[in-house]
Amino acid sequence: MEHPIFAEGLVRRFGDLVAVDGIDLCVEQGEIFGFLGPNGAGKSTTVRMLTTLLSLSEGTATVAGYDVEREAHMVRRVIGVALQEAAIDPIMTGRELLRLQSVLHGIRRKTAVARSEELLARVGLTAAADRRVATYSGGMKRRLDLALSLVHEPLVLFLDEPTTGLDPTSRQALWEEVRRLNREYGTTVLLTTQYLEEADQLANRIAI
Repeated sequence: MEHPIFAEGLVRRFGDLVAVDGIDLCVEQGEIFGFLGPNGAGKSTTVRMLTTLLSLSEGTATVAGYDVEREAHMVRRVIGVALQEAAIDPIMTGRELLRLQSVLHGIRRKTAVARSEELLARVGLTAAADRRVATYSGGMKRRLDLALSLVHEPLVLFLDEPTTGLDPTSRQALWEEVRRLNREYGTTVLLTTQYLEEADQLANRIAI
């Protein structure tokens, strides 16, 4: 896999509004790539196109070697996504959500149980695993969302402003988890952020 993320002339329009205007991206295998810009710059729209959640108005893009439009189903199988606003069921517990996510990815029950416990420990949520997500703090929800995105051991991970609104301790914990994931598994990470410090701490290269 030469370029886990590759885009050329990426454009997205919403009526007369051009939200993304001709972006070219080339992310290398195993790097953490920082994608910076202020609010409204089009970072999240770009991520949604690359993760098959939005169609492209113009241009081409591949993720893990698969075309995001023609082979969208294959892209979804090999990526992990933690979006800016996590859609997590507040009624379920953290452990239940992780096991459900495993089932949706076709992971066998025994493996799913072990994987869920491993991820809960890695993101520091073992003690809160049986609490309903509605009782979680913002930082805990972000860490759970990261764990959910890692259930199937993705080749490419998209993190869309993962630490927005977090306190400094929660931000540091999430940074360390992203570093460890990249270091131990060689996962390619595209990180969108508006924080220069975050990019400086995590990214090998950046685009603005």
